[in-house]
Amino acid sequence: MEAIVSHMQPIHRMTGKKQLERELLVNAPLDTTYELFMDNSRLASWAPVVDAVVSESGGDDLGLGRTRTCNVTLDGRRGNMVEKVVDVVPYERASFVVVDDSFGFNRMLKDYGFTAQFEAAGGGTRVRIETFYTPANPIAAVMNMVMMRRKFRGVVDSLLAGLAAQAERPGNGAKPPKPAD
Repeated sequence: MEAIVSHMQPIHRMTGKKQLERELLVNAPLDTTYELFMDNSRLASWAPVVDAVVSESGGDDLGLGRTRTCNVTLDGRRGNMVEKVVDVVPYERASFVVVDDSFGFNRMLKDYGFTAQFEAAGGGTRVRIETFYTPANPIAAVMNMVMMRRKFRGVVDSLLAGLAAQAERPGNGAKPPKPAD
């Protein structure tokens, strides 16, 4: 997947160091793409690493403050991740921090979180996901340089591809492809 250059500007600053930025142009309207992304009941339908959202609590009507617990599979290992929405601007961005996990990320990484930004682009939506964290110690810093950043890039790319595939499906509000001339 090639990164797309855009003029989207990060507005919300996460505490951790920015480690990764990936973008994809989704061939579906902004409202369809954003609403799919924010709908926890549909997360497992498009996020390949998410097996199920097993609980969600709190938060306002926009999702700000909402906490979700997901059963996930990473590299064949099953576990869970608890994420909290810390920033929302509807149809523009949403930021999440990882509150807890069973994989040990919170021991290896400080201030682990991500921001998803959405921008109308023609009839589609440009989606950018930025991942933030700071390695907690020198061993984690070496692991980050050697493998973690690469693995997270693969996970984010699969999330973007899954979001695009689901948003572009007929019946999700996406426009059908134009017939060839």
